[in-house]
Amino acid sequence: MPKQLVVHKGRANVVGVILGFDITGDTITSQIRERPDQDSPLIATWTVTVTTAGTGTLSLFLDDSANLITQSEGFMDIQRLSGGQPLTVFDEPLAVELRGTVTT
Repeated sequence: MPKQLVVHKGRANVVGVILGFDITGDTITSQIRERPDQDSPLIATWTVTVTTAGTGTLSLFLDDSANLITQSEGFMDIQRLSGGQPLTVFDEPLAVELRGTVTT
């Protein structure tokens, strides 16, 4: 079973990712959806910044400070577009816990 990522609702979330391979010239995207398929309703889209392309180091940023996320769970993956081909990064979608916050 895949590990679960926690995303805090009502907050800005930053997640560091090291893919461990060169992604120079590639386009990287990532989304959170209600179910583990691309036709499932979209919950949120990460803003992806490539920190070091040679090692595949990324920063994923998601701002929910406007409290737009209402779900409590979802699934995400990372897509790598290389040479016009969409490549899978994870073997299976990653479970995401969308956790509420207490302090406003």
